[in-house]
Amino acid sequence: MRHHLILSLSTLILASSGIPISWAEESQPVKQEKFEYPQEVIKTFMKGCGFTNSKEFCTCSLDKLRSQYTFADFLKIDTAARETKQVPQEVINIFQSCRNGKI
Repeated sequence: MRHHLILSLSTLILASSGIPISWAEESQPVKQEKFEYPQEVIKTFMKGCGFTNSKEFCTCSLDKLRSQYTFADFLKIDTAARETKQVPQEVINIFQSCRNGKI
């Protein structure tokens, strides 16, 4: 079930953010420490994100999410996004920054 939650979040966030698919694919590693997420969650997020986005974009997005949200917070965001069909603006901003190459 957790796989479906994370896949839902990555799909819902990307679809509802209104971000165009094309973007600059330059990426640099995030310098902040990252919260640990289960490996299966990382794989599921990358798979769901990768359906319509580049690996660089998905990696950037996940790195930034992990630098700002604990796994527990990430699950809360996922649950709320699925229930309300709305994604917090802070999360949309993360995706937009990766989409625009501001890594």
